[in-house]
Amino acid sequence: MKIVILADSLALAREEGGGGIPFEATYPYLLDQSLRKQLGPDSPLVIERGRRARTIEGVLEDWFEQVELKTADVVIVHVGIVDCAPRVFLRRERSFIETLRLKGLRKFILNFVHKHRRRIVLLRRLVYVPPGRFKQLVEKMVEKARDSKIRSLLLINIISPPDQLEERSPGFQNNVRTYNQILAEQVDGRLIQLIDLDRLIQQQSGAHLTIDGVHINEEAHKILAQELEAYILESGNKGRAATSAEEAGTHNE
Repeated sequence: MKIVILADSLALAREEGGGGIPFEATYPYLLDQSLRKQLGPDSPLVIERGRRARTIEGVLEDWFEQVELKTADVVIVHVGIVDCAPRVFLRRERSFIETLRLKGLRKFILNFVHKHRRRIVLLRRLVYVPPGRFKQLVEKMVEKARDSKIRSLLLINIISPPDQLEERSPGFQNNVRTYNQILAEQVDGRLIQLIDLDRLIQQQSGAHLTIDGVHINEEAHKILAQELEAYILESGNKGRAATSAEEAGTHNE
């Protein structure tokens, strides 16, 4: 079995300081190591393909290369926070500001934005991927999954940001609810499944986000790895049971 993880930076290691996460503490690594210990040579191949700032658009761009050509059996998609986070600038605007040759003007703009971020966010109400487009692209991904040979498409939803981040980026929490609903609507109980990471984190006592209010800490990585492991093991058991039943039927013919 091949498991491909298409994720944003939440699946990746982070630099030390400010909530750093070593590679060995990330959920793809923990999932891989735990499955190896339990299943030995029968363990699935876990292929982590995290990419910083990946959106649902990036998932579709990489689908052929990472899913079709790798003949994945299970695809785990963990994106959404980059898509729905309130923005001061769109990507092309941000790129323009960052490449301004007039350093004094760039500094003035960035200082102004830092000072008035909340008001600018409320006025512009920008996101990288608007909800209508997010829904359209998620549905397109689901179509690709149904047209492919994968056994399962497993979606991981978005964690609600803390109140202090909502204060700085008003509308963030509501955006997360909207985009999570779009993901939940795709679940069919068969091919398309959902890991409700937002609920899992809320049910746990203690903090599970790093100081930036977006990325998950080591404890949350463990929680997610355990949830994915349980799903993979259950899925594998069902697959083996179905194969055995098929073989028994063939022998009885």
